[in-house]
Amino acid sequence: MNPRTLFIASIGNPGRYRNTRHSAGHTLLDALTPLLLTKLPPVYKTWASPSLMNASGQKLIRELESFKRTNTTALTLVILHDELEKPIGKVVVKRGGPEKASLRGHNGLKDIFKWLEKKKLYQQGNNPLLSVLRIGVGIGRPDSRSPEDVANYVLSKMDGGELDAVKRAAVSVVDILAEEIGGK
Repeated sequence: MNPRTLFIASIGNPGRYRNTRHSAGHTLLDALTPLLLTKLPPVYKTWASPSLMNASGQKLIRELESFKRTNTTALTLVILHDELEKPIGKVVVKRGGPEKASLRGHNGLKDIFKWLEKKKLYQQGNNPLLSVLRIGVGIGRPDSRSPEDVANYVLSKMDGGELDAVKRAAVSVVDILAEEIGGK
């Protein structure tokens, strides 16, 4: 495997929604950052989206393009996000875009892939210089399937046990990233 550089981006929501289940990607990045410093060579950049999740694509792509200009090696865009339906803290890894594995209605991921395709950075996975690694962390699911109940659930703050489970997931994620860069 050729060495790769990583652009590790978390998506979620800012402000009062920062510690909600929908912002589990940000929580994961916060826990992951100190591990990266000690476990990986410095061939990565981290970035937390400052936008609402459903509108994070444009700013993410702007940051990715800026980072690409300073790197000539193959690049992996790593997207850290919440994963509804999976047990709290469970890590789910998917490579590529919707042509490889469903985005499962995740509006943040949909927005990112819309912008990747618009900027011609990702076209059905045919760019060997940019690969995409989606790393979701489970947030569970409410018993009800009603859209209103699901929205209330994902926008509710995580309790202490949920926060700890998401933070513990960082240990396995750092191993996944080490393998991606060829550093393992």
